[in-house]
Amino acid sequence: MSTRQIFGSLACGAVLLAGVPACSEKPTEKPASNAGNNDKANGATAPADLLKLGVEQGQAGNLDAAKATFEKVVAAEANNKFAWFNLGYIAQSRNQADEAIGNYDKALAADANYRPALYNKAIVLEGKAPSTSMEIYRKVVSIDDKSSTAYLRLGMLLSQSGDDAAARDAFKTAIRLDKELTSAVPAKYRPVPKASSSTSAGR
Repeated sequence: MSTRQIFGSLACGAVLLAGVPACSEKPTEKPASNAGNNDKANGATAPADLLKLGVEQGQAGNLDAAKATFEKVVAAEANNKFAWFNLGYIAQSRNQADEAIGNYDKALAADANYRPALYNKAIVLEGKAPSTSMEIYRKVVSIDDKSSTAYLRLGMLLSQSGDDAAARDAFKTAIRLDKELTSAVPAKYRPVPKASSSTSAGR
């Protein structure tokens, strides 16, 4: 079983457009059974088995059970970035911002370039520390220059800060990477459609 599985793939309740991949870390398979089965959690001892169970529980919507399972993972394996990420996701989905940031920081202590944790931490910080959030989005796109929604969210923050030129560049890149994001870009930053032909004013 690959420990790259993450049920909260992209925290993703906070992503601007539902279903838009912000990071490349995605679940490698879809668990099919035993979702929310606490008896299995009591018998599973290997961190990889617990992680798989936590993913199943989380995808089934049993977040309390998933949280307890991921806590068992980090108790056994303190630097398990996947478990810390999912604990952060659960906290973020419950609007527990400080707890979410703390858990993402622990994931990032294990892997400073772990994009899902970077991306979701930036989302949490957008309202309370926009400058820090922008720095994190810049790091995300420096790691993966195909992160279209990171460019989009960076553009939003740059626009709010009054840096229209940088915002326009960020939005332009987001749209170049994913044209479906065009509708999420503020109208004044959207590319102007080119006319197929022009007519003279006097005709």
